[in-house]
Amino acid sequence: MGTQNGKDTVVEFILYYFRKFDLDSVLKTFELIGAEYANAYAYTEFGDKDSRTIILRHSMGRSASAYYGASFKALCDRLGVTVELEESDNQLICKIGGASSLKIMAPKTFKEQLAKQAVERPVEP
Repeated sequence: MGTQNGKDTVVEFILYYFRKFDLDSVLKTFELIGAEYANAYAYTEFGDKDSRTIILRHSMGRSASAYYGASFKALCDRLGVTVELEESDNQLICKIGGASSLKIMAPKTFKEQLAKQAVERPVEP
């Protein structure tokens, strides 16, 4: 469920809200929407551009950590960013490596994304 949410719904929301889809907009979404607006967890971020660590502290159990982790991993996979997850009963630790050499893998705007999908679909006879 988290993987599907990260692949589709959250990407569309990020493109609508930020008008771009990159690592910074993904992290801002988890910080603003999940932590500040929904108050679902406490968001902590530290590190530099080469390696970042994100900690989501909550009190909802291991299934919530698995859901947030699957969503975050799906978003990072779409961006081509390597992420290592550590899930526990009350927190999720996301270690992002190589963020400074990040290449934009997804289109920046919704129109570009739709154009890219139209090109990628095979033509059926």
